[in-house]
Amino acid sequence: MSFLKTNAKIIVPVGILVGVLAIGSGVLGYQINSDKIANNVIVADVDLSKLTKEQATIKLNKNEKFKKIILKHRKLKWDVDPGSLNLKIDFDKTVEDAYMVNRNGSIFSNMYKTMKADFGSKSIIPLVMTYDKDKLNKKLIDIKAELDSPVKNATMEYKDEKTVVVPDEPGRTMNVLDSAKKVDTSLKKDKFTIDLAVKLKEAKFKVVDLKGIDSLLASYSTSFGGMQGRDYNIKKSAEDSGGIVLKPGDEFSFNGLTGDKTIANGYKYAPVIESGKLVLGCGGGVCQTSSTIFNTALLSGMEITNRRNHTIPSDYVSLGRDATVYDGNPGQDFKFKNPFKNNIYLKNFVYEGKVYSQIYGSKKDMQNIEISTQMLGSRGAGSKTIQDPTLPAGRKVIEKYSRPGYTVVTYRIYKDKSGKTIKTEKIGISSYPAQMGIVRVGSKPAAPKPKAVPSTPRVVPQQTPPPSSQAQGQ
Repeated sequence: MSFLKTNAKIIVPVGILVGVLAIGSGVLGYQINSDKIANNVIVADVDLSKLTKEQATIKLNKNEKFKKIILKHRKLKWDVDPGSLNLKIDFDKTVEDAYMVNRNGSIFSNMYKTMKADFGSKSIIPLVMTYDKDKLNKKLIDIKAELDSPVKNATMEYKDEKTVVVPDEPGRTMNVLDSAKKVDTSLKKDKFTIDLAVKLKEAKFKVVDLKGIDSLLASYSTSFGGMQGRDYNIKKSAEDSGGIVLKPGDEFSFNGLTGDKTIANGYKYAPVIESGKLVLGCGGGVCQTSSTIFNTALLSGMEITNRRNHTIPSDYVSLGRDATVYDGNPGQDFKFKNPFKNNIYLKNFVYEGKVYSQIYGSKKDMQNIEISTQMLGSRGAGSKTIQDPTLPAGRKVIEKYSRPGYTVVTYRIYKDKSGKTIKTEKIGISSYPAQMGIVRVGSKPAAPKPKAVPSTPRVVPQQTPPPSSQAQGQ
């Protein structure tokens, strides 16, 4: 008894602690031996605390989150039916894993896990699931076809006599392999809304680059059609040479923007003018694009710095209003400068059999311009006749058609609002050489006629008639 009195200050706290531990152990043991899932057990953000296995399975089955997979990129999204991927979630096995959180270790380990859970420690249990990866890849390929988009530079349109800025859009390219990895990783983390792996390419020209450009200064178009390769080259060269902003003093270079007109650069074979003749060459048709831009540049007041006419008159623009281009060193380029104090924007496009070129700029730089050409002279070349011993005498074959030559001067006329001429500018002289025709005339001697051979008359022997029946009967 004296021992208890002497050590009362120690025995009482220890007794209390033992009692608390006993009670606590009893509570923890009760939880472990119950049919309920421990506190703070989470499956795919669904709290299964204190639920029986049956209740937990029902709760998970009813959750709409597992009814679809959402694949997305920014504001774009695709709802995917899990069944289309053969995705199967084993809720029974998942709930069993949740139930065993505080029951799969030693007695002390289980009690410790239960106590931690009671004090707020969360246990995240992954869903037990399987899916068909081949079907996922097929679905991602389908989405890629919808999602991928080329970069779109900011551009301008002229509608209802108003200039409208069309915003830029980044180009999008979805990586199927990386997207499949992201889906797999996300599903393993029980996430059903997944961002796809998409690479963005920012636009070269954005809305801010078109600031201050508010008016259509000039527009020009020419018609084409009928030859697949040529039509393609016109469209490609229009795209390659347009969609650019020129600051004050900047120079436009057609060849600099299109690059060499080669198969490697995406151009095709079509008729081209070479040494005054039409021959098949790569890039045929691009001169129609450069000539169309030349007319727009003239009408908008651009400073023409490099231009040359064709050797053969074009059928898509008038004499003196064409601009030839070809590759090589030095080659022939078409160039002009922005002479204004404000930016300009060049836009080219193809629509319904026509190639259009437009130049936008500040309203302050709008001018009233007309283009005039004057014929300085024309000359015929005639035809040259050549005797051809390989042709029958008298037969004629045109080897080369004759073509007249022309010399034309081009003027740019500036007028005020009332239409009165205030300035005339000489752009240049265009010379189209005449072409002499060549006619081959046959001189091959006629072959002698063979002599006639007299025919020998045929002698037919006379036949003796048979005796009459009367004579035979006598």
